[in-house]
Amino acid sequence: MRIRLFLQFSFFSLVYSWPDGAPCVHAAFESMNPLEAVEHQGGLQLNEPPYEIAVDQSCYWANQPVGLTVQGKNLTIKFKGFAVQPYEWRNGRTLGRIGQFIRLDDNGSWQQQCFRRKDSATHSHDEKKKHIKLWWKSDDDLRTVQFVATVVEHIRKFWVKSVISVPIPPCRQSRRTENWFAPMPTAPPPVKAFKQETHRVFGKGGFQDAPFRPMNGRGRGRG
Repeated sequence: MRIRLFLQFSFFSLVYSWPDGAPCVHAAFESMNPLEAVEHQGGLQLNEPPYEIAVDQSCYWANQPVGLTVQGKNLTIKFKGFAVQPYEWRNGRTLGRIGQFIRLDDNGSWQQQCFRRKDSATHSHDEKKKHIKLWWKSDDDLRTVQFVATVVEHIRKFWVKSVISVPIPPCRQSRRTENWFAPMPTAPPPVKAFKQETHRVFGKGGFQDAPFRPMNGRGRGRG
């Protein structure tokens, strides 16, 4: 029984510890929440984040790359992990993801979160970083895009979907978004209860007897 539990917990740690990037599993992809990994419990920050997403231009054209940089608001601030996604922005609300991230350099510090989808980028190692430069493009120029990021300063300090860019409209509609101010962070939806229970069983200095439940999660897809 203890061997089974050890193997189950090892698999859980492989999938839900994220030193080499957010995994390509549904919960992590949709929530962008490090609390999906129990090691991050207690680290959620709801104050103004010390990070920002700087975008190279105030509007975009179809099929033209747009550069963006995840960075600290001053040069002394660093971070270890991140996930960033491009959302359609409309009247103060974010809707579905649009466009895709593309690689225009050989920076190995970021990667696609899911290789079959290119609308979420994440870190590839947990060494400290001052900034990460990415590029994004869209096949059309019909919708305003806003880049939304989760940034992890360290395992017990992170901001979930709270580091956001100024909305970037299509150039043929508008040259910039006027009178926009970043909102204060709000608490994300709670993670599923089974993760908390797994942490209770395994996270307090030893294994406890518990029924074995096979896990069906998979790591980052390659395809």
